[in-house]
Amino acid sequence: MHLKITIEIDERQAGIVEKGLSGTAEQIEELTREATQRTGRVILETALQQVEAGCCVPECCGRRMESRGQRTLTLISTFGPLKVSRRRYRCSCCGEETYPMDTQWRCGRHLMTRPLAKRVCQLATNNHFPQLPGLLMDQHGIALQHEAILQLVHDVGGVAESQRRLEAELRVRRSPELGQQIKPEVQAQRVCVSCDGIMYCTNQTETASDGSKRLIWQQMKVGCVYWQDTQEKWHKQLVWGRESPAEFGASLFEVACRCGYLQAQEKLFASDGGPWCWDIKARDFHDAQGILDYYHASEHVWEAARLVNQGDAQTKEWAKEALDQLWSGGAKGLMSWLEEKILSRRGKPRAALESLRDYVAQHKDHMNYSEYRKAGWPIGTGIMESSCKQLVGQRLKGPGMHWTEQGALAITALRTMELNQKWHQFWDALVLAT
Repeated sequence: MHLKITIEIDERQAGIVEKGLSGTAEQIEELTREATQRTGRVILETALQQVEAGCCVPECCGRRMESRGQRTLTLISTFGPLKVSRRRYRCSCCGEETYPMDTQWRCGRHLMTRPLAKRVCQLATNNHFPQLPGLLMDQHGIALQHEAILQLVHDVGGVAESQRRLEAELRVRRSPELGQQIKPEVQAQRVCVSCDGIMYCTNQTETASDGSKRLIWQQMKVGCVYWQDTQEKWHKQLVWGRESPAEFGASLFEVACRCGYLQAQEKLFASDGGPWCWDIKARDFHDAQGILDYYHASEHVWEAARLVNQGDAQTKEWAKEALDQLWSGGAKGLMSWLEEKILSRRGKPRAALESLRDYVAQHKDHMNYSEYRKAGWPIGTGIMESSCKQLVGQRLKGPGMHWTEQGALAITALRTMELNQKWHQFWDALVLAT
């Protein structure tokens, strides 16, 4: 079977694509895809040259720049490599040179079109970098080197990271009332806010006690704002960061305001026992009801149970009794129960009970679980935990992975855009330096 496609643009022949189609059904499908790609390249090259021909002459220093001929550029598109000729202009006054069409054709400084760059970055949010060249070839028939992909992701993700940091810094410098100026994108009666940290491996090293070198692990902060709609379906928006808790709290507050936090009738802040999380609550979400994750509190009870008792049966019985007090009576019920137990203990068991009592006292306003259940409020941070895994764990913690600071922030920024369902909105507004 012989295929011949004659391509006409504006009633003028732009090219001919010929291909022999034979072999198995699978081979014929691949040959058809190649013919389609070649057809697309002919159309795209011709169309882009027409756009270039109609481009206005740029100005500099108050006068029109001089044309200095044309230069051919090879770009990689979703249809494969394109050869395009674009005009070079030079200012006779200051000597500045420019290629006006580069801003339309290229994705920033990269030798690829924006549609291709968008697809590459989307693949990078879910796949290990060494796999990407092979995936691009298998899925799109596009040949890109590992280094080109890495630079693109760093640039695009870096823009998202810079924008987020700038918004947070503006709020920190100006006023907490800045949140009042943010127009909410959703409306919900109850808005929950949470934050946590998850560790990932960096490419930095430190010297261990035995003199060996080992990789350093760092924490990525993750924030989550979640709510239910009228059909009781859960929605969430995420934020990421490696900066100080004060700056990260400002970023989280920005997201919360866009999710209707200020207008919500019920405002909740749920977290585990991390001190920096509760500092954010006190500073940025002081009007929210704090809820200590019940399962995190349970871990402290079980830890004390193991130190106070001997044997599994006795430990389980003691922990169950303590958790019953916490479940029904909250912090007050558990603290009263502990005071009786402390009087009858000495040494390490007594110290363990006193440590648990002090922990409960520290969070006594965040542990009224019976009241929270009556109000229909969540007492766990399962959504926050799963968000950490989605955003960081599934991409940054694969086997053998270790990251630069720039790379970790860039890929997390891109994953956030996708998980927040703002991928296309982000790319529509993206501006990269040429």
